[in-house]
Amino acid sequence: MRKVESGIYDKNYFSETDGAAYFDKNEVAPKFFHAVCLSGAAAGDRVLDLGCGRGDLLMALSPTNAKAVGLDYSQASLAITKKTLSRLDPEKRENIRMIGADAAALGLSANRFDFVFMIDIVEHLYPEQLLACFRECRRVLKDEGQLIVHTSPNKLYNDVGYPYWERPINLVLNKLFGQNLMTRPARNEMDKKVHVNEQTLWTLEHGLRSAGFRAKVWLGGEYVKPVAKETRGMQALEVARQVLCHAFPLSLFPPLNYLFSNNIWAVATKET
Repeated sequence: MRKVESGIYDKNYFSETDGAAYFDKNEVAPKFFHAVCLSGAAAGDRVLDLGCGRGDLLMALSPTNAKAVGLDYSQASLAITKKTLSRLDPEKRENIRMIGADAAALGLSANRFDFVFMIDIVEHLYPEQLLACFRECRRVLKDEGQLIVHTSPNKLYNDVGYPYWERPINLVLNKLFGQNLMTRPARNEMDKKVHVNEQTLWTLEHGLRSAGFRAKVWLGGEYVKPVAKETRGMQALEVARQVLCHAFPLSLFPPLNYLFSNNIWAVATKET
């Protein structure tokens, strides 16, 4: 079965991926807290974090006192996560254990977990590997368990929204106003190596259903909503940027959100 070599996911990789700016300040990016809130995980629940990366989701989960397993096949990931979890109080750390394993062959007992999280791992798994992973998730979930998924990028944003609309506008704004908005190609060299299976709403839902899940799949508005700024002037510029670059607020709704929303979420349960 094809897979991205684990050695690619080294210390440098995790220092640059999404959420690293929060991580460097000993904070956790909001999407991980959002994922935990979606699940409703609570004390006593058993949770599996597939592709635990730096340990962001496990840190966001720790206040719930759920019993968690962090799993990754990257040795660098496991080492970074262990160091991350050392910031927790001892009683919180006791709720979490780490294992090294392949997402397509978990080696865990069936009907074990109340929740499985797949945060930013889907796009890293080849199609046949992803289907095997989804089937493994279904196997290890309890009958009433939930699979929580986040994946980015949205393939339609990378293929259409960014290169044909946002990037040209960013180039103009940078030139006119001395901004530093993103103008690089939609996929850099690392993206090409590790994002081997970018998703759309429809492909993600199809993959989950093929594995025996019923799923609610939606596009998040996090990327296209204006973020809070410190001054009124900066806030006005942020709103103007979102209007120009993403057609906000129309980009929160179909059909424009298909092109500009760059976060895909899903909550899936076993099909009976």
